[in-house]
Formats: sequence, structure tokens, C-alpha cells
Amino acid sequence: MAQTHVLNCITGLNVGGAEYMLARFAPKLAGSFFKPSVLSLMRPGPVAQLLASNGIAIASLQMKQSRPGPRALMRLHDVMRSARPGLLHGWMYHGNVAASIGSYLGDRQPVIWSVHHSLANLSSEKLTTRALIRISARLSYQVQAISYCSKVSARQHEALGFDVSKRRIIPNGVDCEQFRPRADARRYLVKQLSLPEERMLIGNIARAHPMKDHANFVRAIARLRSMGLDVQGVLIGDGHNDGVALSLASQLGIGAMITISPARSDIDRLVPGLDLFMLSSAWGEAFPIAVAEAMASGVPAIATDVGDCAWLLGEVELTVEPRDTEGLANLAYSILSLPKEGRARLGEQARGRVISSFSLKSYVDNHLSLYEEIMDQELAGRKTVDSAGPSQGALSAALRMWRRS
Repeated sequence: MAQTHVLNCITGLNVGGAEYMLARFAPKLAGSFFKPSVLSLMRPGPVAQLLASNGIAIASLQMKQSRPGPRALMRLHDVMRSARPGLLHGWMYHGNVAASIGSYLGDRQPVIWSVHHSLANLSSEKLTTRALIRISARLSYQVQAISYCSKVSARQHEALGFDVSKRRIIPNGVDCEQFRPRADARRYLVKQLSLPEERMLIGNIARAHPMKDHANFVRAIARLRSMGLDVQGVLIGDGHNDGVALSLASQLGIGAMITISPARSDIDRLVPGLDLFMLSSAWGEAFPIAVAEAMASGVPAIATDVGDCAWLLGEVELTVEPRDTEGLANLAYSILSLPKEGRARLGEQARGRVISSFSLKSYVDNHLSLYEEIMDQELAGRKTVDSAGPSQGALSAALRMWRRS
């Protein structure tokens, strides 16, 4: 049987959770009935190298800052004519809408959306993002399925009008062979980031962004030090040189106790050297892959109660409310004050949870099953698209957005 070409439409290929999931997912389709390629709406970023090194073809609309226009629409039309995919898979809001428009410009191929964002408060989003979400809600009746990486995210989007009947929950997956405990991890981490060997190391892997609330992270580190723990905060991700973390740490008198690093390609070797992973986000998380990677690496993890963190961690006792610095510090203290053996047991339990419930293999298998289901419906000639007015109106609105100059 000939392979079905799946065109994965994504906003860009800069460093990010959804981007890395695509880079790890696409190569795993090798040997299946589905052949993936990628369409990056923006100019491809560094994650493109991971895809290309695994033989995944990449096209781009060369958009700037996610803003569409007539040229982007023309390029999308050309990509659809040349690639002739059998299935379109959107990633994130812009990629989802692009997949739907691509289907309209092409042969009306079936479309699957992926949502990797949570919406605790729509007003926290940019005006353009809010408009895109509203258009997407109406357009959702026209797609075959919507894959959410988070149960919370599904409920939030459906409350805003996303088609409930299209829901599929496929949580992010971790390659547990790549992310695993490593005997030399502590030595490697300390050497690579010039960290003090004697301190307990608390890490957070995320770019500098208000929704990540790194001010909360820094305050929690300061509070832990006032509680008598010799801890060092480690922030890895782009933007921290100009972010809030260093300036706040200086104000609090702990500038030397916060270490920053730009995004790196050796996270799998660094993370196992941490004593604790701490997610401090205030909003926007759906299923934070960085937390799952730390857990798979045998590192105890705690988080603010955003997205599906409680489901991922397995215990609500390992989460606190967003912006609750005191609660985050107390939770970290309760783990770091345990004997080394007790912390090791927590790390083993965390890894076991990811292996059993959130592996990359499960992620791939669940998507393959979804692909097969959708293509079987197409072959059987079953109508899975609601052709009622709202979706057609939304398509017109989406096309108007793309035609803006």
C-alpha cells in the first residue's frame, strides 16, 4: 500500500514544546503508512535542523511574526499544488488555520488540528490571538479531529465554542531512552554551567516569557535560602539575559544564586543532574513537556497548578496555585529536606509514571490510530465535516485574515 503524505503545518520551528514534539514525532513515522513533511509558516528556526537531520522535508511560507498576507496565501496555494498531501495536520493556532485553508485551496483533504495551549483567561492573550481563537472556534466544525495535549485545554477551548465532538486527548510524550537517569549528569551539569558543586540545584527549562512567571521562581529560590537551604536556581532558555529573573535576583540579594543559560541541545544530559525541577508558570501551559522530561530523567518535579500538571505529576499535592511563592517554596522544601535516598525514590516514581503513561511511543501510536481512523472514514466516503453556515463564515474570515497586507 502506498504511503499517505501528511503535511504538518506549524507556526514556526523555533525552540518550543510543540516544535520539539513535532521534531521527535515525525521521524518515528518511518516505516508506517504515513510519510510526514513539514510546512513552517514563518522562516524555519533551529528545530528545523532536527527535522532535516532525520530526513524530514521542510517547506516555508517565509512569513514574518506570524502575520499572513497575500504572498503567504499564494505560497500556501503553491505548496498544496506541489506537495499534494493526503492529510493535513495543524500544530498550534496559526498552523491549524493554515491547514484548514490549505485544504480549501487543495483537494479538500481531511484536516486534524493539534492544540498545545491552555486558556485559563482569554484576556491574557494578545488581541490578534483572541481573534484567531474565535475564528478557530467556528472553523473547528469543519475539521475531522482536534488533538489536545491536555484535558484542561480541551475543556477550556470547548467552552469557547470549539466542536466538542472532535475532541481527542493525546498527551505529550517523552523519549524515555533519551531522557533517563545518567551517572555522570551531576558532574556534567556543574561543569557545563559553572555551578557550585555543594549546592542543591533547582531547574526550570523555559524561555523568558511573562506566562512562565520566572519572578515567582526567583522569589521561591530566595525564600528557600531564607529557610536555610543552600540552593541554586538554574534557568535554561532564550531571553533570560534581558528577562526579569536576573534583575529581580539582584534586587533580592541572590544574584549569584541564579544561573541562566540560553536554549541548549544537550538538555537530556543536563536535566538528570538537577535535585528538583520547579515549574513556576502563571498561565498558558497545557501539558508542559519540560516537566515530563525531568520526571523521565529521574528528577522529582513540582509545579504550579496550570494545565494538566496535576495529571502529569500524578498527585495534586505536588502542585500549588499559580503565583503562590510561599506555597511553591514550602513544597520544594518538603522534598529537598528529605534524605538523598528519599529524593531518589521520588525520582524513580516520577520516571515510572512517565514510562507507563506519557511515553513518546504512546504519543506516536495514538496519532497513528487517529490518522488511520480519519483515512478509513475518507475511504468509506463518510462525511465527518459539518458544512453548516458557521464553519463557512469562519473560513471566509480566515481567508480575509490571510489576505491582509
